[in-house]
Amino acid sequence: MKLNILTVVVLFAGSVLSHAAEYGYLSFTTTTTDIEYDDETITLNAGDRIEFTASSGFYSSIQLTMPDSSSINLSLERLAGNTTNGTLTRAQIAGPCVLQMFEQASGGLTPIGTVSYASYKITRAGTENSSSYITVPSNPSGNFELKLQTSTDLETWSSTTPGVFPYGDNAKFFRLVMETP
Repeated sequence: MKLNILTVVVLFAGSVLSHAAEYGYLSFTTTTTDIEYDDETITLNAGDRIEFTASSGFYSSIQLTMPDSSSINLSLERLAGNTTNGTLTRAQIAGPCVLQMFEQASGGLTPIGTVSYASYKITRAGTENSSSYITVPSNPSGNFELKLQTSTDLETWSSTTPGVFPYGDNAKFFRLVMETP
C-alpha cells in the first residue's frame, strides 16, 4: 500500500495563508552627519521572527532592545545577507524585542540627505504553517483514500473527521494522508 502524507494548513479565525507573514520596510533620510535614529520601531513579541530582505545606506544598523532594556547594534548589511565575500545568508531575529534602524556616520562621512532603506518579513508566532500538496495523477482505474488526521505533538496521529474543533489548551496539527492500494 502506498502512503502519501500531505500537511494541511489550518488557519483559524478567518486567517489566510497570505497573512502568515507581514512585509514592510523602514526608510528615512539623514539630516545630520551624526548618529540618527528612525522614528519608527518594530516590536516583536515572544516567538515572532524578522528577516531583513534588503538594505541600503552607508552605515545603517539596527538597534535591538531586549525587554530588560539592554541593547545591541547589528549591521543591517549583514542581517540582510549582503556580506563582502558574496555569501548570502540572512539572519533571523526572534522576539521579544524592539528594533529601530539608525545611521551612524563614520567620521562625518555620511552626507546629509542619505536615504537609508530596509525591507523585512515578519512571521508572527503561531502563524507559520508549512504547506504542501499532493497531485493525484489521472488513472482510468483504481481508487485512493484520503484520511484526515490530527495530533498535538506531531508524533502521534489519530484519524478524525472534518468539522468544527475547539481551540483548547494544546496546539492542534492536521494532515491529510492519501492511501492507494
